[in-house]
Amino acid sequence: MKKILLILLLLFSINFIYAEDANVSSIYPTTIGEMSTTVTLYGQGTISGLKEGEEAKFQTITFQSTPLQNVKIIKEELIVDGEIFYPSNLLDKFGNKYVLFNITKNGNFSYEIIADINVIAATPELIDLNINNPNDVVKQYTLPSEKVESDSIEIINLAKNKLVTNNFIDTLNTTILWVNDYVEYAKGDEFNKYYLQQKSAVETLLNRKGVCDEFANLATALLRAKNIPTKLAIGITYDGTNWGNHAWLEVYNEKINAWIPSDPTFRETGFVDATHIKMGSFSDVSLSLAKATYPSTANVSFDTQSKLPKVEIKNLKYFNLVTLSTKEQEIKANTWNEIKVQITNNTNRILNAPISIKENYTEMFFQEKRKTEILAPNETKEISFKIFPIIELEENQIAKGILTFNSLSEPIKQNITISKNELSKNGEMVIEDITPITHEGLLLIQMKATNYFNADKQIDYNVTSPSFTTTQNEIIPKFSSKIIEVKIDNYKNENYLIQIQTPTSIYTQTITTSKQELITPKPLEKQTVAEQKIDPTDANNNGEILSKNPLILMIGILIVVGLLLLGLFWTNKRYV
Repeated sequence: MKKILLILLLLFSINFIYAEDANVSSIYPTTIGEMSTTVTLYGQGTISGLKEGEEAKFQTITFQSTPLQNVKIIKEELIVDGEIFYPSNLLDKFGNKYVLFNITKNGNFSYEIIADINVIAATPELIDLNINNPNDVVKQYTLPSEKVESDSIEIINLAKNKLVTNNFIDTLNTTILWVNDYVEYAKGDEFNKYYLQQKSAVETLLNRKGVCDEFANLATALLRAKNIPTKLAIGITYDGTNWGNHAWLEVYNEKINAWIPSDPTFRETGFVDATHIKMGSFSDVSLSLAKATYPSTANVSFDTQSKLPKVEIKNLKYFNLVTLSTKEQEIKANTWNEIKVQITNNTNRILNAPISIKENYTEMFFQEKRKTEILAPNETKEISFKIFPIIELEENQIAKGILTFNSLSEPIKQNITISKNELSKNGEMVIEDITPITHEGLLLIQMKATNYFNADKQIDYNVTSPSFTTTQNEIIPKFSSKIIEVKIDNYKNENYLIQIQTPTSIYTQTITTSKQELITPKPLEKQTVAEQKIDPTDANNNGEILSKNPLILMIGILIVVGLLLLGLFWTNKRYV
């Protein structure tokens, strides 16, 4: 009898035992229910042109205790060429806490904020309701803002086709999961590009790419378009590799009179894990930026992201909201197999439970690595993941490996054994998403197709309406996804029927559209005067506009004179 050869696909496994000097690269964020850390924030800048008796004011957001976040400030100081300045604290209109430094010296400066922070994951109870008009206290969070164009025709048509119910939980889940699937997380050089700027919801919809700000802005726009009050939250979190600045969102549920966090970047719906260290929440993420005021003869420049935040983990605890169970399974090479795991809700309330497979194999192709299940109180469900091992084995060879399942609990590992199998022709072609985008008179229908066959396959599709028709086909390479686009110039206010024929199924979907002129936009949310840039040319520009119309020339002249007189009393400060 021939000797059996064991092929080890994974040379090492991740150790999930934590200590004070734990290797943070082993953390899967969604599993963490509580965390104690020491966090350090850094920033730097330059002040020049201050005269004796003058000062510059610099403010930036700091950490604040909440019912789920205990903060002990260790250090808050700013140093200008060796001289230390200590801050006072202030709250903005949203209740967020800032440090305010009054600086009386020119030179290069740096600052540090150090705090011991214990975070308990925010996992509020999910209670469903029909979406209604919000009360006056939270209504401001349904309005459009600078980066959240929830009244734009792009977002209105998107919400109309994606969020088809008036159900709170369904709308929240659909939004978070769709944005997570739709937007590609920027990597490499593109990551730096997006990390240092903030693209709006509409820009993100058109670009399909971004980092946390872009994910949060697009999700917030969709939810506000459905009349759900939604805030933008900012802070620090761990992405599985690095700690960094982060943005997520909070939605208001009137039945429990509470804000429910969710994270479209992390695919966390109805909760956020304990790696989310919150610093504040806003109607628009742009309002979280640091600010400086100074005399017009001086200058201040600063960089609040000169270094990534430093986070030292002291203690971690896993969630215990669910129990995962599985057993070793034998699967076949070069064909689709089902890997099954049971998940049980350990609570007496409804849970949105994410479950995912973490693996490091290039020889395996998964149909889905991440799922989200709604679990009733104490309910148990069996979840299946499809896996295709792409590996050639001899007759008496087997391969062994380990899969890790992550959810709202301690991760569990499952051993797998792979045996020889002839190349299978089974598979599936899935239409993952159909998204209509309306922009400047153009209707763009995007169809995402994924080929789960081990061979290239063709799909046939047609789009028809009373005024438009097209029939086309597309080849989708094996084990890959492709986005197919149909462009319709000067689209009409009508229904468009989409039919897609794949090797395994037929997909049919109808989309509806509106034109911009049929929509009455809501006014943009205004910032407070203290948060606006003061432009001394505003008065002159207003005068020029008025002077172009002879019927109101005299009124224009009077307004200009009034503004010029008012300018004499205007504060001599600028905002950055």
